Amino acid sequence: MSVLAWLLVPAVLPATIDAFIRLLLTLKARAWLFGRHGSLVPRRWLVIVPARAEGENVEATLRSVVASAQGDSVSAMLLLDGPDPAAEACARRLGIEVVVKPAGGPSKAVALAWAAKNLEEKILQADAVLLLDVGSRVEEGFFARFAWPAGADAVQAFLCGKGRSVGEAAGHSELLAQHWEDRGRERLGWAVRLRGTGTAMRPEVALAVLVRLRSAVEDFEMSLLLAAEGWRLQLGPPSPVVMDDKPETVGAAARQRTRWFAGRFSLLHLQPGAWLRLIRRSPLEGVAFVVELFSRPLSLTVPARLAAVAALVWAAGPLAIAIGPVLLASAALDVAWVMAGMRRASWRAAAKLGLAWVAALLMLPCTLFGWMRARPRR
Repeated sequence: MSVLAWLLVPAVLPATIDAFIRLLLTLKARAWLFGRHGSLVPRRWLVIVPARAEGENVEATLRSVVASAQGDSVSAMLLLDGPDPAAEACARRLGIEVVVKPAGGPSKAVALAWAAKNLEEKILQADAVLLLDVGSRVEEGFFARFAWPAGADAVQAFLCGKGRSVGEAAGHSELLAQHWEDRGRERLGWAVRLRGTGTAMRPEVALAVLVRLRSAVEDFEMSLLLAAEGWRLQLGPPSPVVMDDKPETVGAAARQRTRWFAGRFSLLHLQPGAWLRLIRRSPLEGVAFVVELFSRPLSLTVPARLAAVAALVWAAGPLAIAIGPVLLASAALDVAWVMAGMRRASWRAAAKLGLAWVAALLMLPCTLFGWMRARPRR
Protein backbone atom coordinates (compact mmCIF):
# COMPACT_ATOMS: atom_id res chain seq x y z
CA MET A 1 0.00 0.00 0.00
CA SER A 2 2.90 2.38 0.63
CA VAL A 3 4.00 1.88 -2.99
CA LEU A 4 0.47 2.71 -4.12
CA ALA A 5 0.53 5.88 -2.04
CA TRP A 6 3.81 7.00 -3.64
CA LEU A 7 2.25 6.44 -7.07
CA LEU A 8 -1.10 8.09 -6.36
CA VAL A 9 0.05 11.20 -4.52
CA PRO A 10 2.09 12.74 -7.40
CA ALA A 11 -0.72 11.86 -9.80
CA VAL A 12 -3.31 13.85 -7.82
CA LEU A 13 -1.13 16.84 -6.89
CA PRO A 14 -2.24 18.88 -9.96
CA ALA A 15 -5.90 18.41 -8.98
CA THR A 16 -5.04 19.42 -5.41
CA ILE A 17 -3.36 22.64 -6.55
CA ASP A 18 -6.21 23.29 -8.97
CA ALA A 19 -8.77 23.09 -6.14
CA PHE A 20 -7.06 25.84 -4.16
CA ILE A 21 -6.61 27.99 -7.28
CA ARG A 22 -10.33 27.55 -7.94
CA LEU A 23 -11.05 28.70 -4.40
CA LEU A 24 -8.99 31.84 -5.05
CA LEU A 25 -10.85 32.48 -8.31
CA THR A 26 -14.22 31.98 -6.62
CA LEU A 27 -13.36 34.49 -3.90
CA LYS A 28 -12.15 37.04 -6.44
CA ALA A 29 -15.25 36.53 -8.60
CA ARG A 30 -17.48 38.04 -5.93
CA ALA A 31 -16.15 41.51 -6.76
CA TRP A 32 -16.64 41.17 -10.55
CA LEU A 33 -18.71 43.79 -12.34
CA PHE A 34 -19.01 44.22 -16.06
CA GLY A 35 -17.20 47.39 -17.06
CA ARG A 36 -19.66 49.25 -19.26
CA HIS A 37 -17.57 52.39 -19.09
CA GLY A 38 -15.89 52.76 -22.46
CA SER A 39 -17.59 49.67 -23.90
CA LEU A 40 -18.83 49.69 -27.50
CA VAL A 41 -21.45 47.79 -29.50
CA PRO A 42 -19.82 46.45 -32.69
CA ARG A 43 -21.57 47.77 -35.79
CA ARG A 44 -20.68 45.04 -38.32
CA TRP A 45 -20.78 41.38 -37.27
CA LEU A 46 -19.70 38.24 -39.09
CA VAL A 47 -21.25 35.10 -37.59
CA ILE A 48 -19.54 31.82 -38.52
CA VAL A 49 -21.40 28.57 -37.81
CA PRO A 50 -19.16 25.54 -38.47
CA ALA A 51 -20.96 22.24 -39.09
CA ARG A 52 -20.23 18.73 -40.26
CA ALA A 53 -22.96 16.28 -41.31
CA GLU A 54 -25.57 18.10 -39.19
CA GLY A 55 -28.31 18.25 -41.82
CA GLU A 56 -31.38 20.22 -40.76
CA ASN A 57 -30.10 20.43 -37.19
CA VAL A 58 -28.54 23.72 -38.27
CA GLU A 59 -31.93 25.41 -38.69
CA ALA A 60 -32.59 26.53 -35.09
CA THR A 61 -29.14 28.08 -34.79
CA LEU A 62 -29.30 29.89 -38.12
CA ARG A 63 -32.87 31.05 -37.54
CA SER A 64 -31.89 32.63 -34.20
CA VAL A 65 -29.15 34.63 -35.96
CA VAL A 66 -31.55 35.84 -38.64
CA ALA A 67 -34.18 36.83 -36.06
CA SER A 68 -31.68 38.66 -33.86
CA ALA A 69 -29.97 40.39 -36.77
CA GLN A 70 -32.99 42.35 -38.02
CA GLY A 71 -32.09 46.02 -38.25
CA ASP A 72 -28.40 45.38 -37.59
CA SER A 73 -25.45 44.95 -39.94
CA VAL A 74 -24.96 41.21 -39.45
CA SER A 75 -23.56 38.79 -42.01
CA ALA A 76 -23.95 35.07 -41.27
CA MET A 77 -22.06 32.18 -42.83
CA LEU A 78 -22.60 28.43 -42.56
CA LEU A 79 -19.16 26.82 -42.80
CA LEU A 80 -19.64 23.23 -43.92
CA ASP A 81 -16.81 20.79 -43.32
CA GLY A 82 -17.51 18.70 -46.40
CA PRO A 83 -20.71 18.57 -48.51
CA ASP A 84 -24.03 18.53 -46.62
CA PRO A 85 -26.95 19.14 -49.04
CA ALA A 86 -29.63 19.23 -46.31
CA ALA A 87 -27.78 21.81 -44.22
CA GLU A 88 -26.93 23.86 -47.32
CA ALA A 89 -30.55 23.93 -48.46
CA CYS A 90 -31.69 24.98 -44.99
CA ALA A 91 -29.20 27.87 -44.91
CA ARG A 92 -30.14 29.09 -48.38
CA ARG A 93 -33.85 29.10 -47.46
CA LEU A 94 -32.95 31.51 -44.65
CA GLY A 95 -30.81 33.68 -46.92
CA ILE A 96 -27.55 32.68 -45.25
CA GLU A 97 -24.31 32.31 -47.17
CA VAL A 98 -22.84 28.80 -47.39
CA VAL A 99 -19.12 28.09 -47.67
CA VAL A 100 -18.02 24.49 -48.17
CA LYS A 101 -14.60 23.18 -47.25
CA PRO A 102 -14.15 20.62 -50.06
CA ALA A 103 -12.55 17.80 -48.07
CA GLY A 104 -14.19 17.09 -44.72
CA GLY A 105 -12.27 16.47 -41.50
CA PRO A 106 -10.44 15.86 -39.39
CA SER A 107 -11.76 18.42 -36.87
CA LYS A 108 -13.64 21.67 -36.42
CA ALA A 109 -10.32 23.39 -35.68
CA VAL A 110 -9.03 22.48 -39.14
CA ALA A 111 -12.26 23.76 -40.71
CA LEU A 112 -11.85 27.10 -38.92
CA ALA A 113 -8.19 27.29 -39.97
CA TRP A 114 -9.25 26.69 -43.57
CA ALA A 115 -11.81 29.49 -43.29
CA ALA A 116 -9.20 31.92 -41.92
CA LYS A 117 -6.92 31.18 -44.90
CA ASN A 118 -9.60 31.38 -47.58
CA LEU A 119 -11.98 34.06 -46.27
CA GLU A 120 -9.55 36.68 -45.00
CA GLU A 121 -11.08 39.57 -46.96
CA LYS A 122 -14.60 38.83 -45.70
CA ILE A 123 -13.40 38.50 -42.10
CA LEU A 124 -11.57 41.82 -42.23
CA GLN A 125 -14.73 43.61 -43.38
CA ALA A 126 -16.35 42.95 -39.97
CA ASP A 127 -15.88 44.75 -36.67
CA ALA A 128 -16.38 41.50 -34.73
CA VAL A 129 -16.41 37.79 -35.61
CA LEU A 130 -18.74 35.51 -33.64
CA LEU A 131 -18.32 31.72 -33.57
CA LEU A 132 -21.52 29.82 -32.95
CA ASP A 133 -21.94 26.05 -32.68
CA VAL A 134 -24.85 24.14 -34.11
CA GLY A 135 -27.16 23.71 -31.12
CA SER A 136 -26.52 27.25 -29.85
CA ARG A 137 -28.90 30.20 -30.30
CA VAL A 138 -28.33 33.89 -29.72
CA GLU A 139 -30.78 35.72 -27.50
CA GLU A 140 -33.19 38.12 -29.16
CA GLY A 141 -31.55 41.48 -29.82
CA PHE A 142 -28.08 40.03 -29.23
CA PHE A 143 -26.24 42.11 -31.83
CA ALA A 144 -27.88 45.40 -30.86
CA ARG A 145 -27.19 44.92 -27.14
CA PHE A 146 -23.87 43.08 -26.88
CA ALA A 147 -21.41 45.51 -25.27
CA TRP A 148 -17.75 44.99 -26.12
CA PRO A 149 -15.47 45.66 -23.10
CA ALA A 150 -13.00 48.49 -23.67
CA GLY A 151 -9.60 47.17 -24.75
CA ALA A 152 -10.72 43.54 -25.17
CA ASP A 153 -9.30 41.52 -28.08
CA ALA A 154 -11.68 38.58 -27.66
CA VAL A 155 -14.89 38.37 -25.67
CA GLN A 156 -16.71 35.31 -24.40
CA ALA A 157 -20.48 35.67 -24.15
CA PHE A 158 -22.20 34.13 -21.16
CA LEU A 159 -23.72 30.77 -22.03
CA CYS A 160 -27.05 29.52 -20.79
CA GLY A 161 -26.94 25.74 -21.00
CA LYS A 162 -30.23 23.99 -21.72
CA GLY A 163 -30.91 20.30 -21.27
CA ARG A 164 -32.51 17.58 -19.20
CA SER A 165 -30.85 14.90 -17.11
CA VAL A 166 -27.13 14.89 -18.04
CA GLY A 167 -27.65 18.16 -19.91
CA GLU A 168 -28.86 19.90 -16.77
CA ALA A 169 -25.69 18.87 -14.91
CA ALA A 170 -23.47 19.96 -17.82
CA GLY A 171 -25.19 23.33 -17.98
CA HIS A 172 -24.77 23.80 -14.22
CA SER A 173 -21.06 22.99 -14.45
CA GLU A 174 -20.60 25.53 -17.23
CA LEU A 175 -22.50 28.17 -15.27
CA LEU A 176 -20.15 27.71 -12.30
CA ALA A 177 -17.11 27.83 -14.57
CA GLN A 178 -18.12 31.15 -16.11
CA HIS A 179 -19.65 32.89 -13.11
CA TRP A 180 -17.01 31.83 -10.57
CA GLU A 181 -13.83 30.77 -12.34
CA ASP A 182 -13.85 33.13 -15.34
CA ARG A 183 -15.03 36.12 -13.35
CA GLY A 184 -12.19 35.41 -10.91
CA ARG A 185 -9.68 35.11 -13.76
CA GLU A 186 -10.73 38.48 -15.11
CA ARG A 187 -10.40 40.08 -11.66
CA LEU A 188 -6.83 38.74 -11.47
CA GLY A 189 -6.02 40.11 -14.92
CA TRP A 190 -5.88 36.61 -16.44
CA ALA A 191 -7.44 35.50 -19.71
CA VAL A 192 -10.92 34.00 -19.40
CA ARG A 193 -11.63 30.70 -21.14
CA LEU A 194 -13.04 30.92 -24.63
CA ARG A 195 -15.74 28.29 -25.13
CA GLY A 196 -15.94 27.97 -28.90
CA THR A 197 -19.60 28.89 -29.10
CA GLY A 198 -20.44 32.46 -28.16
CA THR A 199 -16.80 33.44 -28.70
CA ALA A 200 -16.32 36.83 -30.36
CA MET A 201 -13.01 38.22 -31.63
CA ARG A 202 -11.73 41.28 -33.39
CA PRO A 203 -11.13 40.25 -37.03
CA GLU A 204 -7.34 40.59 -36.88
CA VAL A 205 -7.31 38.43 -33.74
CA ALA A 206 -9.53 35.83 -35.41
CA LEU A 207 -7.18 35.64 -38.40
CA ALA A 208 -4.12 35.39 -36.15
CA VAL A 209 -5.41 32.51 -34.05
CA LEU A 210 -7.79 30.48 -36.24
CA VAL A 211 -5.12 29.72 -38.84
CA ARG A 212 -2.98 28.09 -36.13
CA LEU A 213 -5.60 25.72 -34.74
CA ARG A 214 -4.62 22.06 -34.91
CA SER A 215 -6.32 20.13 -32.09
CA ALA A 216 -9.78 18.67 -31.45
CA VAL A 217 -10.47 21.29 -28.73
CA GLU A 218 -10.40 24.58 -30.58
CA ASP A 219 -11.86 26.51 -27.63
CA PHE A 220 -9.10 25.51 -25.19
CA GLU A 221 -6.46 25.89 -27.91
CA MET A 222 -7.63 29.41 -28.77
CA SER A 223 -7.55 30.33 -25.07
CA LEU A 224 -4.01 28.98 -24.73
CA LEU A 225 -2.59 30.63 -27.86
CA LEU A 226 -4.10 34.05 -27.20
CA ALA A 227 -3.28 34.06 -23.48
CA ALA A 228 0.32 33.07 -24.22
CA GLU A 229 0.73 36.12 -26.45
CA GLY A 230 -0.90 38.55 -24.04
CA TRP A 231 -4.15 39.24 -25.91
CA ARG A 232 -6.93 40.42 -23.61
CA LEU A 233 -9.67 37.78 -23.28
CA GLN A 234 -12.63 39.07 -21.28
CA LEU A 235 -16.22 38.22 -20.44
CA GLY A 236 -19.10 39.90 -22.18
CA PRO A 237 -22.06 41.49 -20.37
CA PRO A 238 -24.37 39.23 -18.32
CA SER A 239 -27.03 39.87 -20.98
CA PRO A 240 -27.59 39.10 -23.82
CA VAL A 241 -26.62 35.43 -23.57
CA VAL A 242 -26.06 32.55 -25.95
CA MET A 243 -28.39 29.63 -25.26
CA ASP A 244 -26.61 26.32 -25.76
CA ASP A 245 -28.24 22.88 -25.97
CA LYS A 246 -26.45 20.26 -23.89
CA PRO A 247 -26.30 16.48 -24.50
CA GLU A 248 -29.17 14.77 -22.70
CA THR A 249 -27.92 11.16 -22.66
CA VAL A 250 -24.84 9.55 -21.18
CA GLY A 251 -23.74 8.35 -24.63
CA ALA A 252 -24.02 11.80 -26.22
CA ALA A 253 -22.18 13.44 -23.33
CA ALA A 254 -19.48 10.75 -23.47
CA ARG A 255 -18.85 11.43 -27.18
CA GLN A 256 -18.40 15.11 -26.46
CA ARG A 257 -16.07 14.49 -23.50
CA THR A 258 -14.02 11.98 -25.44
CA ARG A 259 -13.07 14.81 -27.77
CA TRP A 260 -12.10 16.97 -24.78
CA PHE A 261 -9.89 14.25 -23.31
CA ALA A 262 -8.01 13.60 -26.52
CA GLY A 263 -7.78 17.21 -27.58
CA ARG A 264 -6.59 18.76 -24.35
CA PHE A 265 -3.67 16.42 -23.85
CA SER A 266 -2.71 16.64 -27.52
CA LEU A 267 -1.93 20.33 -26.93
CA LEU A 268 1.14 19.35 -24.93
CA HIS A 269 2.89 18.30 -28.14
CA LEU A 270 0.92 20.38 -30.66
CA GLN A 271 1.54 23.74 -28.96
CA PRO A 272 4.62 23.34 -26.69
CA GLY A 273 5.81 26.88 -27.40
CA ALA A 274 2.52 28.39 -26.24
CA TRP A 275 2.79 26.69 -22.84
CA LEU A 276 6.31 28.03 -22.38
CA ARG A 277 5.38 31.56 -23.48
CA LEU A 278 2.41 31.65 -21.12
CA ILE A 279 4.43 30.49 -18.11
CA ARG A 280 7.17 32.99 -18.94
CA ARG A 281 4.72 35.87 -19.40
CA SER A 282 2.49 35.13 -16.38
CA PRO A 283 3.91 32.33 -14.17
CA LEU A 284 0.93 31.85 -11.83
CA GLU A 285 -1.57 31.97 -14.67
CA GLY A 286 0.58 29.51 -16.62
CA VAL A 287 0.74 27.11 -13.67
CA ALA A 288 -3.04 27.37 -13.28
CA PHE A 289 -3.47 26.52 -16.98
CA VAL A 290 -1.18 23.48 -16.71
CA VAL A 291 -2.69 22.01 -13.54
CA GLU A 292 -6.19 22.49 -14.97
CA LEU A 293 -5.18 20.24 -17.85
CA PHE A 294 -4.46 17.37 -15.42
CA SER A 295 -7.26 18.11 -12.95
CA ARG A 296 -10.48 17.79 -14.87
CA PRO A 297 -13.00 16.31 -14.72
CA LEU A 298 -13.67 16.54 -11.00
CA SER A 299 -15.85 13.44 -11.38
CA LEU A 300 -12.62 11.45 -11.76
CA THR A 301 -10.03 13.47 -9.85
CA VAL A 302 -12.04 13.70 -6.60
CA PRO A 303 -12.29 9.88 -6.25
CA ALA A 304 -8.59 9.64 -7.17
CA ARG A 305 -7.68 12.00 -4.33
CA LEU A 306 -9.83 10.07 -1.87
CA ALA A 307 -8.10 6.86 -2.98
CA ALA A 308 -4.73 8.53 -2.40
CA VAL A 309 -5.81 9.56 1.11
CA ALA A 310 -6.94 6.00 1.85
CA ALA A 311 -3.58 4.63 0.65
CA LEU A 312 -1.72 7.16 2.82
CA VAL A 313 -3.77 6.26 5.88
CA TRP A 314 -3.13 2.57 5.29
CA ALA A 315 0.58 3.21 4.91
CA ALA A 316 0.49 5.22 8.17
CA GLY A 317 3.75 7.00 7.38
CA PRO A 318 4.81 10.64 7.80
CA LEU A 319 3.51 11.35 4.29
CA ALA A 320 -0.02 10.60 5.51
CA ILE A 321 0.25 13.22 8.27
CA ALA A 322 1.79 15.87 6.02
CA ILE A 323 -0.17 15.48 2.79
CA GLY A 324 -3.31 13.50 3.62
CA PRO A 325 -5.25 16.44 5.14
CA VAL A 326 -4.35 18.68 2.19
CA LEU A 327 -5.62 16.13 -0.34
CA LEU A 328 -8.78 15.60 1.69
CA ALA A 329 -9.41 19.33 1.99
CA SER A 330 -8.98 19.83 -1.76
CA ALA A 331 -11.45 17.03 -2.51
CA ALA A 332 -13.96 18.51 -0.05
CA LEU A 333 -13.60 21.95 -1.68
CA ASP A 334 -14.32 20.51 -5.11
CA VAL A 335 -17.35 18.55 -3.93
CA ALA A 336 -18.75 21.70 -2.32
CA TRP A 337 -18.02 23.65 -5.51
CA VAL A 338 -19.80 21.14 -7.76
CA MET A 339 -22.83 20.93 -5.48
CA ALA A 340 -23.15 24.71 -4.99
CA GLY A 341 -26.63 25.80 -6.02
CA MET A 342 -27.58 22.34 -7.30
CA ARG A 343 -31.01 21.03 -6.38
CA ARG A 344 -31.14 17.62 -4.73
CA ALA A 345 -33.17 16.38 -7.68
CA SER A 346 -30.20 17.18 -9.90
CA TRP A 347 -27.71 14.98 -8.03
CA ARG A 348 -28.71 11.96 -10.11
CA ALA A 349 -27.97 13.97 -13.26
CA ALA A 350 -24.56 14.87 -11.84
CA ALA A 351 -23.86 11.17 -11.23
CA LYS A 352 -24.78 10.40 -14.85
CA LEU A 353 -22.43 13.13 -16.04
CA GLY A 354 -19.66 11.46 -14.02
CA LEU A 355 -20.50 8.18 -15.72
CA ALA A 356 -20.20 9.93 -19.09
CA TRP A 357 -16.61 10.91 -18.24
CA VAL A 358 -15.78 7.28 -17.44
CA ALA A 359 -17.33 6.19 -20.73
CA ALA A 360 -15.34 8.88 -22.51
CA LEU A 361 -12.10 7.24 -21.41
CA LEU A 362 -13.21 4.00 -23.05
CA MET A 363 -14.14 5.81 -26.27
CA LEU A 364 -10.80 7.57 -26.77
CA PRO A 365 -9.81 5.42 -29.81
CA CYS A 366 -12.86 6.82 -31.65
CA THR A 367 -11.15 10.22 -31.88
CA LEU A 368 -8.93 8.75 -34.59
CA PHE A 369 -11.89 8.86 -36.97
CA GLY A 370 -12.67 12.58 -36.96
CA TRP A 371 -15.22 14.86 -35.31
CA MET A 372 -16.81 13.54 -32.10
CA ARG A 373 -20.24 15.17 -31.98
CA ALA A 374 -22.81 15.11 -29.22
CA ARG A 375 -25.38 13.92 -31.75
CA PRO A 376 -24.58 10.72 -33.65
CA ARG A 377 -24.78 10.91 -37.43
CA ARG A 378 -28.29 10.25 -38.71
